Amino acid sequence: MKFVVNKSDLMKKLTPAMGSISTKNTVPAIEGVLIETLENGLIQISTYDMTKGFRATIVPVSIEREGRFIINAQRLYQTVRVLPDDEITFDIKDNLNCEIYSGRSAFTMIAQRGADFPNLPDLVTERGFTVGAESLRKMITKVVHSVASQDNRPMLCGAFFKIYEGGFEVVSCDGYRLSKCTLKCDVGSLAASGEINYSFIIPGHALGELTKILGEGQDEEVKLYLSRKHAIVNKGDVTFFSRLIDSEYIAYDKIIPTNNDITVAVDRDRFLTGLERANIIAEEKVQNSGRSYVKISVAGHYLNLTSLSANGGVNDEMDCVHEGGDIEIGLNCRFLIDAVKVSEGENIIIKLLDQEHAILIEPTEKSEEFNYVYMILPVKMKDKA
Repeated sequence: MKFVVNKSDLMKKLTPAMGSISTKNTVPAIEGVLIETLENGLIQISTYDMTKGFRATIVPVSIEREGRFIINAQRLYQTVRVLPDDEITFDIKDNLNCEIYSGRSAFTMIAQRGADFPNLPDLVTERGFTVGAESLRKMITKVVHSVASQDNRPMLCGAFFKIYEGGFEVVSCDGYRLSKCTLKCDVGSLAASGEINYSFIIPGHALGELTKILGEGQDEEVKLYLSRKHAIVNKGDVTFFSRLIDSEYIAYDKIIPTNNDITVAVDRDRFLTGLERANIIAEEKVQNSGRSYVKISVAGHYLNLTSLSANGGVNDEMDCVHEGGDIEIGLNCRFLIDAVKVSEGENIIIKLLDQEHAILIEPTEKSEEFNYVYMILPVKMKDKA
């Protein structure tokens, strides 16, 4: 196998492919990139860690010998990255000796036979829909912070997608906080039947890689296909796929409180900077006693953030618009920061009931196009912080 490609073209596809490389060192083939020539004259690269995968095509400068081989992904990436910004030649012999060179720089390494690469799941299905890449990316970034990393309820380790005609909804919950976002947008059917109503759960470990592939500010439309076990996203000449979490999602609408009658409107940026100051002290609590919270006190038209540790404390007062009774409540500072960062608008609304019930963070004005709600459970305060 021998071919020539432009470095920039290769790096553009190789970089996102690295997110689907296995790091468990169990099967050498899945630590590599499958590189193969296609009948249409393109070069195809594939990576697969047995739960998620990536596939893309590259237009080569030339192909001298066809073939199908595996090259260790980390070594390949590091090699290509440091080669000159020029054309790169790959020359892989039948004895698996691989030479990669550009200009006067050359590397040699050992390849593996392409037949050793695991079989990819079936990426062809008739069920699916189309949606804007930026719309999908935006919704994922709004909820990914509250996906559980570990939980005995597997459905919480992913984001729940509910697709319907005219828009979609994405929800995540880690047991202590919940994020729900809805967006009205054009959703087209890829099914022969015209079906659009779908619901599925994409694992958290795949969401970060998916957002990288979707890119920021991209107006391009993506196709998302659903097989029995996988979600397959096609964007141009790139395909990303992930195993789905096979489980029913929680009844999240029943969890979100509807009777929080204390409302506080506060400047979002001012509140966020106050939380970041308080978190310096709250993180000291994590190191010393395992408790990490900030106390929010609301009285009159002032909101106070307070946090104390053995080494010091912080108190930060800011203006707010307050309706309902006065309240003091302890909340995980990091959870608050995560929610406020992805909120939108100049101001946000915080809805509370008492010290023992969840708070809600919402936009000050409901939009017909995009809406969100972030729910956070309180922390029991054991000191005067």
